[in-house]
Amino acid sequence: MKLFEYQAKALMKEYGIPVPPSLFARNEREALDAASKIGYPVAVKAQVLAGGRGKAGGISIVRDEGELFRETSRILSLTISGERPTGVLVEKAVPHQKEYYISITLDRGERSFAVIASPEGGIDVESLTKKIVRNIQVEGIDRETAREVALFLSESRGEAEKIETIIMKLERMQREKECELAEINPMCMADGEFIALDAKISIDDNALFRHPEFSKLHPEDEFEGEASRQGFAFVRLEGNIAVVGNGAGLVLSTLDLVSDAGGSPACFLDLGGGAQRERVESAIMLVNRLPNAERILVNIFGGITRTTDVAEGILSVSKRVNLKPVYARISGAEEEEARKILEGTDVKLYSTATDAVRAVVSGE
Repeated sequence: MKLFEYQAKALMKEYGIPVPPSLFARNEREALDAASKIGYPVAVKAQVLAGGRGKAGGISIVRDEGELFRETSRILSLTISGERPTGVLVEKAVPHQKEYYISITLDRGERSFAVIASPEGGIDVESLTKKIVRNIQVEGIDRETAREVALFLSESRGEAEKIETIIMKLERMQREKECELAEINPMCMADGEFIALDAKISIDDNALFRHPEFSKLHPEDEFEGEASRQGFAFVRLEGNIAVVGNGAGLVLSTLDLVSDAGGSPACFLDLGGGAQRERVESAIMLVNRLPNAERILVNIFGGITRTTDVAEGILSVSKRVNLKPVYARISGAEEEEARKILEGTDVKLYSTATDAVRAVVSGE
């Protein structure tokens, strides 16, 4: 689970990592109120979970109320990597000359965490030309490792001591809150102190049950929560075609087919192998309630999953609710029997996935 910048900075502040004074604002009025408390100039920063907001125009430095109102309005209207800002962070602008990069991140290849640092901040870690990477012990980072990294970044022993302290605090936060990533990019020096100008934190989803404090940060999506409780692999998307299939590979390839045909998926739903009629019913009922889904595409290859169970599940739902148009490619074991079950219904059947996709995208 990713945190928004304002949430990540609040967490870092709890652990004693210096951050600029800032307030979250949902609209222009709240932004003006926040700036009056913080004092100009301020940075106005789009609050999105996606990356690349700077290049997309999602960050602006403003010096008065008029400029703040215009920039906040503009930023809130942006779409950044397919995501609309939930609000803006109004933050005290911090004049600085040099930027640094520090992160504690999961190294899956080494099955451990690692600290990565560079005197070149503000760019993607993959683009860093000068960096140091050190693995971290299971018990946590030791002073020697933190000091080695700090000396790599600093120009004096006094600077190194301050950076070492930040690294120790960042690693403790990462370990105690079970973060997959805890990143400061950039970190700068202002008035002799190092400050986290931006923060990125990602919490391990599998550890969330141990951290109820995070549950209120991102209210559970109604549909994703229901899908999770029923054991479906489900991802809610922004398009208008709900995609249902059996097997992650099949569903992913169907999403690609829909996109290649000019369509836009409303969701990814994998029934899983051996789906019974009741499970199919639950899946169709779920996607039928998606407000942005206008049509439903079902792509099933029968094997462990009986195609007759799929057909009976769709038929059952169609008799109970006002079912959105269903376009189905059902093939494999008991295919003919499944087709007969759906004869006389409004379900449109196709022999190939390509034909079904072409029809559902065009709305034929």
